[in-house]
Parts: sequence; structure tokens; C-alpha cells
Amino acid sequence: MRHMTVGVLNLNQAHLTIDILQNLARLSPQDWRVQMILVDNGSLSSDVYQLFDWTMSHNSHFAEVLFVSSSSNLGATGGRNIIFNSASGDRILMLDNDVILPEDFLWLETLWRRMDKEPRAAIVAPMLVFSDFPHIVQAAGIGLTQQGRVGYLHRADLVDSIPTTLTEVVASPTACWLLNRKAQKEVGELSEEFYPVQYEDVDFCVRLGLAGWKVLSDRSVHLRHIENVTTKNLEQYPFARLTVKHGMAFRKKWKEILPKIATLSHQDIYWAPIPRAKDK
Repeated sequence: MRHMTVGVLNLNQAHLTIDILQNLARLSPQDWRVQMILVDNGSLSSDVYQLFDWTMSHNSHFAEVLFVSSSSNLGATGGRNIIFNSASGDRILMLDNDVILPEDFLWLETLWRRMDKEPRAAIVAPMLVFSDFPHIVQAAGIGLTQQGRVGYLHRADLVDSIPTTLTEVVASPTACWLLNRKAQKEVGELSEEFYPVQYEDVDFCVRLGLAGWKVLSDRSVHLRHIENVTTKNLEQYPFARLTVKHGMAFRKKWKEILPKIATLSHQDIYWAPIPRAKDK
């Protein structure tokens, strides 16, 4: 039996979060021992009650359910660190609540088998595709320039043009991580210097790499992802300003390392509105 912790954050998006939970509640208890950790980051009371009601009526579908309701926004950093510190599984499946999970669990089985075969795999992640354009790549991992600029690999390329390989990358978005618990314990928590969000995932992956662990992108597994559902609604933390601020902090922190781990040039990075591949 595979022992896994699933970690999900919520901030005023209970309907999306419940969709994720309902999907995972169908995992076979004969094959999977699932500890579900749900962290609410200071949502409106209506959202909290909705999630609480769901967990109370469905907790029998999991080996254990932890529902943590914070009175304030702990951020992606604080919320996920609660999951790290409370996890009992051999591996942690970190999911954004705006991913759209398939009806079957072949995607999870594939990621799990990939990690089984790679003893130094810290993270195995799927290729993310756009929810409205599932034939177009959102991110097949993350690369960095020597100056520390982030780029989503193969963004806006056609899915069918990407070889279905297992590829080592510098980092991967936290929309979906299958995370090796041993690796996480070795490098510790997400850094609160990137509170509430932006660059905390890239920083964590860089630390994993420096510790001798691998971040792997499995391009044979595709997950639809809505993207930025929560971050675009953080009124106190404007998305663009936060990205610039944390980008500067990230570059300063890793300026000696970046030339050694860079895999992209500025010309390789594409952030314009998608889909550029749609018109091909």
C-alpha cells in the first residue's frame, strides 16, 4: 500500500477546492493510504463552513483528515509549511485548487512509478496545460537565465510537439508536485522571505538541486490548470509588484549560483497572452 499525504490550500475558492477533494476521495483505500491536509488561508466564513461540512461528511474516504482554518492569510509559504510539518506520508502530493484532475488516476500512478525508479528524485511533476486550451502547454517545468529571470518551459507550444520524456529541470510550479518526503525534510520549509507567494517554489527547487536532489518534469502526464486563481485576487499584494520584489530578492540571494544553473536565455522566455501556438 502506498502512503501519501495530499496538501491543498484554499482562499475563498471552496467550490474549486471541493472539486479536488471529491476527485481524490475516489482513490482506492486498498491501494492508497491518504492523509488529507486542507489549509484555509483566512477565507470568508461561508467558505470555511462549506469546507468544514464537506470534510466532516467525507472524512471516511481518507485515512486521516486535517482541516486547518487560519484567521489570516498564511500565504502559499505558511500554508504549505503547515502541510510539510504535519505530513505523515512517504510522499506529499501538493496541489493547487485550480488544477482540473482527470477522472482516472493514471496520472498519479505514472508520477509515482517515475519516483520509484529515480532514487534522487525530489519532485516529479506533470506538464501543465491551459484549462481552456488543453492542446497548448502552460509549463513543462521552469528554467532560469543567468540573471535569475524565470521562464516556463515550452509555454504556449503545442502539446503534441513536446516529446513525452522525463526531463530534469531547475524547478517546477507548485500547481502539482509529487514530493519526496525525505528530500523535503533535508532542505526544510519554504522560505518566508517570499511570503505570501512568488519565487518560493523556485527557491525551494534550487535548494533541492544544491543538495543533490532532482526536479523532474514528466511530459507524458498532462494536467489542466486554470492559473493564478488566488494570486490575482490578493488586493494587499498586487501580483506584478510582488513578482518584481521577490524576483529581486531571489536574484540577490542566488547571484553566485545562477550562472551555474541557468538553462535559458532571455529570448527563450515567453510570457505574452496565450496562445501563440493556436494560430499555427
